[in-house]
Amino acid sequence: MKRIITVLVFCLLLSAGCAWAESAREITAECAISGASRGTLEQMRDGKYFTSWLGPNGGALRVTAPQGEAIHGVYIQFYEDGCTFDVQVRGGADEWVSAASCETAYLTGYAALPQGAQEIRILPGEGGTRLSIAELHVFADGETPDWVQRVLAAHPDDELLFMGGTIPYYAGQRQMAVQVAYLVPSMPYRELELLDGLWLCGVRNYPDLGPFPDRYRLYVREMYQEKGWKESRVLRYVAGLFRRYQPEVVVTHDVNGEYGHGAHKVAADAAQRCIALAADASWQDEQLAVQEPWQVQKLYLHLYDAGQIRMDWRVPLEAFGGKTAFDMAEAAFACHTSQQKTDYHVEDFGPYDNALFGLAYSAVGEDTAGDDFFEHIAR
Repeated sequence: MKRIITVLVFCLLLSAGCAWAESAREITAECAISGASRGTLEQMRDGKYFTSWLGPNGGALRVTAPQGEAIHGVYIQFYEDGCTFDVQVRGGADEWVSAASCETAYLTGYAALPQGAQEIRILPGEGGTRLSIAELHVFADGETPDWVQRVLAAHPDDELLFMGGTIPYYAGQRQMAVQVAYLVPSMPYRELELLDGLWLCGVRNYPDLGPFPDRYRLYVREMYQEKGWKESRVLRYVAGLFRRYQPEVVVTHDVNGEYGHGAHKVAADAAQRCIALAADASWQDEQLAVQEPWQVQKLYLHLYDAGQIRMDWRVPLEAFGGKTAFDMAEAAFACHTSQQKTDYHVEDFGPYDNALFGLAYSAVGEDTAGDDFFEHIAR
């Protein structure tokens, strides 16, 4: 059975710009696109996640392939709120019929048209009101490109800066079910950058984007006094994550908040306290989606003093063609194009050494080899 690591992070710092192997040719730039809108239709194909096209309520987007081509796939990266969508083709002179659909209301969605079509209409699906599209991608016949996030039926970049090679190593190389969770959601374009980075590292589960507003305070007690950060709400949410995803290993922030950020400190505080809460059968709450208790086996905190281990992120990995987990963390961080002018870098050295962790809790004993988060956990 695959094992789950939940990486509980904050992304408080606030594309297509990653290189991927392609097969089916993208024909978006050659297509004719029309539809009533707020803003210009060209914002859907300018390669920028911070621009978007917003359609009217119930409005359709019409796409016509260039002469001699047929549309075989549509990939949408939504700007703000993901939604299900339907793809229709002409069934007669004035008739449109459904040919494909995307049933997941995530920030990215893909619909395949095996038979192909020269002209299509895209409309919001059931429960949706209007399309808000950051980037539209239209493909001709052929194998869907690897960078299209088809399996992601599923504050970005902390999971790379401070957890280093954790995600590419366990998700990509070890093929484990890694579930990434963030307490703080971010701006729409940053969430799309986040998805690109996770996909590149091998994550195929949609991340959990929490409900807590972006705040900066130095101390845990100050964070718990911030609007939207009520202590009981945070603990309920984190314990709920543990019960819902049933991780065997949890990896999260430094108790000192890396560079002193109070929200990072809350992540470490809540993770430690919620190990017991999530496992306590007598602790129930009507707002929890899952009431059944769950016992996390191990909790690692970044830079923690006790039970320290040092992970080697510099070993070549077969899953990535000889690139290391460190290489992949750097490449994934490069997907966060909006952050490339900041002073933050992926570093497995120095004060924020992303290879250094401590064992803050274990139900299976202390580490001996100290080179694997899953040491002593039966597989």
